[in-house]
Amino acid sequence: MNKTTAKQSIGLLGTGAIGSLMAMHWSQQTLYCLPRTRGAGASLRVQDLNGNLHSLTLPCWQGEALDWLVITTKAADTLPALQSWADYLPGVKRILLLQNGMGQQQACADWLAANGLSCELWAAISTEGAYRILPDNQTDDDLPLTVYAGAGTTLAGRWPGRPAAGEEPELPPGIERQSDILPPMRAKLAINAVINPLTAVLHCQNGELVSNPLFLPQLQALALEIDGLYQQLGWALSEPLPQKALMVAQATAANYSSSYQDVAAGRPTELDYICGYLLDCASRQQLELPLTRQLLQTVNRS
Repeated sequence: MNKTTAKQSIGLLGTGAIGSLMAMHWSQQTLYCLPRTRGAGASLRVQDLNGNLHSLTLPCWQGEALDWLVITTKAADTLPALQSWADYLPGVKRILLLQNGMGQQQACADWLAANGLSCELWAAISTEGAYRILPDNQTDDDLPLTVYAGAGTTLAGRWPGRPAAGEEPELPPGIERQSDILPPMRAKLAINAVINPLTAVLHCQNGELVSNPLFLPQLQALALEIDGLYQQLGWALSEPLPQKALMVAQATAANYSSSYQDVAAGRPTELDYICGYLLDCASRQQLELPLTRQLLQTVNRS
């Protein structure tokens, strides 16, 4: 954990589960929200690990100088959301993308460069667990509740190729610095590319991928396929993916993956930035990932 000594100015673009959780963690900082409708602040409710309720009110960002603009939207919403605030971005020192998937980071870097914006770009991954409970009949006094479901680690590092503005900055509280963020991002991507599409298609909790004798062979086959791609790309994993995926599925047995939750709620998933990203990588290597492609097509048709 980095030790924060000075109060930081942080803007939050995206106040879903992970954004609301970070707002709770950073409640002692100067926080702003960047809503879809400018001028509207955000009222958040977060339940911590001890069951205590935290009520937070974030004012709308009006272009004040920001140490960090933290984006926690869905991957596909990154650029449209950022572009809607383009006129204020010259006042931002650093942008931090805290999201699932890959591909949107480089798209963001390219857009910043094309528009002459010099703010640093950082990427982060987190194993923090959080989910939202939506009220049945939402009113002004009946806000969604974000439940902090499990403590984890959040890692961040500079996105390759973007300019660095001076000395190493102080990170937002609770975030650990990585000199090279790509290896941990790729490791998380590999796990997500196995568990997320399978749970979305099979409509099951993570643990059922191991406990159900019909599902386990599918987990192993998909993990082998992606492990082969990683070997071809030279992306090192700490252990073979079939073993790691099995361990993670067991350790998170009661969890419903984000892709499962998206499908169940009728929302678009982020699998285009997980499975789709790996399919693009495979295509450049002239490799086929038939299991990955079939799962992605199945989810996108649903």
